[in-house]
Amino acid sequence: MKVAITCDYLLGRSHYVEIIENLCEVFPEAPIYCFAHKKGAILGHIEQRSIKSTYLSNIVSTEEEFYQHSNKIPSLAKNLFVSCEYDLIINISKGFSQGLAKCETTKLITYLYDLDLDSKIKKTFMQKILSPMVFSWIKKSLGQADKVLSSREDLLTTLHGLKNTEVIPPPFRVSDYALFPKDMFKHHFFLIEAKGLNINEATNLIEWMKEWNYSFQFIGPDAHLSSIKSNFPENTFFGDRCSGEHAPVLASSKALVTFNTEDFPALALGTLATGRPVILAKPLSKWLSGLGVDYISHFDKAEIKKALDNVISDSVLETQKLRAHVMEYHDIKFKAQMKRTLDKAFHEIHPHDHTHSSDCSQCK
Repeated sequence: MKVAITCDYLLGRSHYVEIIENLCEVFPEAPIYCFAHKKGAILGHIEQRSIKSTYLSNIVSTEEEFYQHSNKIPSLAKNLFVSCEYDLIINISKGFSQGLAKCETTKLITYLYDLDLDSKIKKTFMQKILSPMVFSWIKKSLGQADKVLSSREDLLTTLHGLKNTEVIPPPFRVSDYALFPKDMFKHHFFLIEAKGLNINEATNLIEWMKEWNYSFQFIGPDAHLSSIKSNFPENTFFGDRCSGEHAPVLASSKALVTFNTEDFPALALGTLATGRPVILAKPLSKWLSGLGVDYISHFDKAEIKKALDNVISDSVLETQKLRAHVMEYHDIKFKAQMKRTLDKAFHEIHPHDHTHSSDCSQCK
């Protein structure tokens, strides 16, 4: 079976790109088709393969810039053609790339990662006029897929009417985050994810933490807080580093607090994988719930204080049970599920063809 991989964009490291990398490991010969590719922005084996894109590659370099051109996507999709030599297209979509042009005989299986376009598209006057057409095109193109896989059930609920659907949680590299010995750390400080906070919120949170005499440290991308970083000791902001450096910091914390509702909660999963609890903005309940997970409905001083105190009062943590949250997202499980689903779906499409089978020696 000859396979091509399609996606919305390749503009930098993200959890979305990690999903594409997982599928590239399963199909090492598959070329990639996308609307925008920033060469060199993604280190690793993705850059070693054939990547075909549109002129957006020359004018956008970030996700935010990509969404500014959302009204152009339907017409661009018509002109980026996936060659007829491929039996199957595996599409990892955030709303757009399932609509790329293809032959009628080429089958399409879409993995819908996210569809939160309202919060991502900063609508200009023209986009406000064209957005109903764009959303109609998105739903129509999803309906033309032979099978739609989804990262969450609520995405399928939003797009009611789609046939032949299945939910497969997205992958997370659990092996990067080990359980450390219980007595190895003092767990004397709270970690706060920097992304998801604006300047005023971060400043307020710092003042409150000092007022409550709670030690804290920010973690993750923090360039948007650069105007206040110089006002505090250097170690107040740990920054965005690799998972190997993040893991011991997460494991040594009392808990992670995050208001980042735009991204997949990778830091929260990493924290749970190391056996520590998390406090999440309520919208993140679509990804995580259960033991060791608490929520904050609003950025409110009293509500935040209550959540922090709940963690402090819960001195007995069952670390293995907290880590169990993450197993649903294990990257090995994801690849195995995808391999089974792809094989089953392709043989349902070609019930008499037993020669087409995907090669996934890494999926057990």
